[in-house]
Amino acid sequence: MNMQVQFTSLKDVRRTNKNKKPKLIIYSIIIILLAANIGGLYIGNTFYKKAFNIDTKKDIDLYDANKTTFNERRFVNLPKEEVSIASKNNYKLYGTYIKNQKTTKDTIILVHGLAGSRWTVLKYADMYLDKGYNVLVYDSKNHGHSGGDNVTYGYDEQNDLDSWVRWIYLRNKGGVIGVHGESMGASTALLQAKLNEDKKRVSFYIVDSPYSDLKDLFTLRIKEDYNIKNKLVVNLLLFYAEKVNQLKNHFKFSEASPKYVVKDITTPVLFIQGDQDNFIPNNSCSDLYKLKTGTKELFIVPNAAHVKSYETNPEAYKDKVYNFIDKVISVK
Repeated sequence: MNMQVQFTSLKDVRRTNKNKKPKLIIYSIIIILLAANIGGLYIGNTFYKKAFNIDTKKDIDLYDANKTTFNERRFVNLPKEEVSIASKNNYKLYGTYIKNQKTTKDTIILVHGLAGSRWTVLKYADMYLDKGYNVLVYDSKNHGHSGGDNVTYGYDEQNDLDSWVRWIYLRNKGGVIGVHGESMGASTALLQAKLNEDKKRVSFYIVDSPYSDLKDLFTLRIKEDYNIKNKLVVNLLLFYAEKVNQLKNHFKFSEASPKYVVKDITTPVLFIQGDQDNFIPNNSCSDLYKLKTGTKELFIVPNAAHVKSYETNPEAYKDKVYNFIDKVISVK
């Protein structure tokens, strides 16, 4: 029996190791990238939960907390209807329709902000009742008694508002419809205003303290609420939070940002913001005003914080709103 023994030369060993080295580098890079993305998605999901899964029903009614902000006796005595409609996304929306003491088809729809309810915007109702309007207030998606799993900062809410506009239009054909929103409700109103371009059912919009860009809003809140100042860290956090949001809610932050649609809005808009508003980027309202074409006005209220312009100077606020409405409705 012949036995042959083969010996591997040192040169062959080096050649084999040399061939393995690029593969090891590639595998290492893949593992590092996977780990980084998993970590990024975990952190992004944490911020997503804080921003989108907030407790909006802690004080589900908020009536008692806000009853001093409006004429409660008048509210109690006026004829009202409790209304529910179906959203386009198969959850129920609930609202209260307040009839003016004078018979009219003109109606204002009030849209509340994040973590509010129909009662937090009832402070504006007396102003419009005095002007001869009916008033509709409602709970936005995942707020108050309305359904929906989470807030979407105007993306789903614009369609919900559009459904309420349709409800008023069918009920009061021939009447004027106006929309007045604050904070997230103001941004929702602007997003819906783009939808309104097709049928022109809404005659005017009053938007108090709208954010112009959702990403800019989140950037500010991360810096202020979590004391994260590093720009790279903030951008990475938002990048992964947006990816999580796209997976769960199927929209980009830009799709809930009014600055991308306001240039296409031809309906008259009155923009309002307090000069002490530090909850949203302080140039949000003026930026939106500059982008809007056609009939528009900008009202900056001295010494007013976020959505506090009406409380700070109610008479000036009311005069501005009335003058704006008189101007745009007379033109119409």
